[in-house]
Amino acid sequence: MSNPLIRNFAIIAHIDHGKSTLADRFLELTHTVERGRHEEQLLDRNPISRERGITIKLAPVRMHYKGYTLHLIDTPGHVDFSYEVDRTLACVEGVILLVDATQGIQAQTIANAYKAIEKNLIIIPAVNKIDMPAADFEKVMKEIVDFLGIEEDTVFGISAKTGTNVPELLDAVLERIPAPQQPETAPADALPDGSQPEEFQALIFDSYYDQHKGVIAFTRIFRGTFESGMKMQLASNGMTFEATEVGIFDPELREIDALKEGEIGYIVTNLKDIHQVRVGDTIVDGKGRSKAVSGYKKVKPIVYASMFTTDTADYLNLKKALDKLYLNDSSLEFTAIYSQALGAGFRVGFLGLLHADVVRERLEREFGLSLVLTPPQVDYEFRNGQYYEPIVKIMIVAPSDHIGSILSLCEEYRAKFVTMDNKNQVTMHYVMPMSEMISDFFDRLKSVTSGYASLDWEFLRYEPVTADKLSLLLNGEEVEEFSEIVVQDRAFEKAQELTKKLKELIPRQQFDIKIQAKFRGKIIASESLSAYRKDVLVKNSKVVGAGDVGRKKKLLEKQKEGKKRMKMIGRVEVPKEAFLSLFNRNRK
Repeated sequence: MSNPLIRNFAIIAHIDHGKSTLADRFLELTHTVERGRHEEQLLDRNPISRERGITIKLAPVRMHYKGYTLHLIDTPGHVDFSYEVDRTLACVEGVILLVDATQGIQAQTIANAYKAIEKNLIIIPAVNKIDMPAADFEKVMKEIVDFLGIEEDTVFGISAKTGTNVPELLDAVLERIPAPQQPETAPADALPDGSQPEEFQALIFDSYYDQHKGVIAFTRIFRGTFESGMKMQLASNGMTFEATEVGIFDPELREIDALKEGEIGYIVTNLKDIHQVRVGDTIVDGKGRSKAVSGYKKVKPIVYASMFTTDTADYLNLKKALDKLYLNDSSLEFTAIYSQALGAGFRVGFLGLLHADVVRERLEREFGLSLVLTPPQVDYEFRNGQYYEPIVKIMIVAPSDHIGSILSLCEEYRAKFVTMDNKNQVTMHYVMPMSEMISDFFDRLKSVTSGYASLDWEFLRYEPVTADKLSLLLNGEEVEEFSEIVVQDRAFEKAQELTKKLKELIPRQQFDIKIQAKFRGKIIASESLSAYRKDVLVKNSKVVGAGDVGRKKKLLEKQKEGKKRMKMIGRVEVPKEAFLSLFNRNRK
């Protein structure tokens, strides 16, 4: 049976409401780390997380407090990483719902709370940043009371920065969140003598690859005791392995003798094929008699971009890097493709534009790759001569005095109104095409609401739409990398934008360049780029003397570096920056 002195919980909130700072105070309060002797936001290990000030990876840690063993999982707040929250909530019995006292309930506050409610988790609400001059605890507390239908005295007012009321909040975790529960699953198959075998269930909620140890699986133990040297099996594919190590997060990985029922820790599988261990899978006993833990759903990406290396020799390195990222980012999808202009690459699927940008940055930083990404596009389906576009349902939370501006904006982006709740703040629900949302919609929304609006979205369905391919031509030759499927209502606007942008980005060359956009067999936008007036090659021996080897070598190196940054499309040279700039135009 599970230890009654264990508590498993997570912190969930909208982005930048103080989750990681609160985790720091818990670590100090439980003496897991010493105050003043660790980095701020200790559980945000990724350098990109620190630079951007956002959590992009869940982070587990074990703490000890008043005789209890606490397993905390810090979670991301940005909508692109909501799948991280899903996998976390499958491993805990309760959550702290954190709300910023200066901002109130935001879109991801509501979305994450609904996720917790769906899983019947205990919710402990807390209003953070009460020490800030702009804080309005009473107002935000009443918003939470109305939203959750709870009593006012169950809401905590805290400052994660100063530690105010944090001990009381941690005491509430001990009092309100129950001890670990077993999931409802079918019993294991009976043994030949009719008796029931001991069951073993460890849910994999994250993982990563270590070149010495193989795949390391982050697990929540639901049934049984898992020890080093034990024969284990993956429920989904029957792959068997012998665990070479089990341990806990302290917060660094620390080996222990065994992981027991109700605990959260890691299992070193020693498996070298990273595709064999999937997040959401269940580790069972070596004979495969136990059943998998149910309820986990895989998220399907619907935003795609083509990815290439500027140096074609790095193709295999890119493949290996994507393989490694895939292990602890199960939402990532990629398939090999070939471009006449850019060579071998991959079509990569993401959950959103921030997700795509973070993956690109990790590939370049952690693996030393120089990459070209084509503009992200949604995944249209084509069936029986008809295009279908992905539709999302969105939730906008903003001050009520911005209702008119939001209504007008959503009409521009082909959004259909569903419902509105005008209590405290306005919460508006729409359905809209994914292609509209990943354009500049969020930037415009922030603009018309003076930065106060927040947005959450979820894929809904595919709907038929009048659409076709918008082809980009350079001197009459189609450039597949710049072409995309667009709806008819947006074709002219996108064609104008694309041709004008490329005119700015493509450097002048030794011949005229015609940039055209074609839709349904007709040229609907065109721009021209005139040639240089004279040859730019310098052949004058007075500039580079015949015997000046050093100068020649520097010039050749400079030319070589320049060529590395360029890609040939027909006779037209297109710099890497053209691709990156077109990618960045859609970044949020």
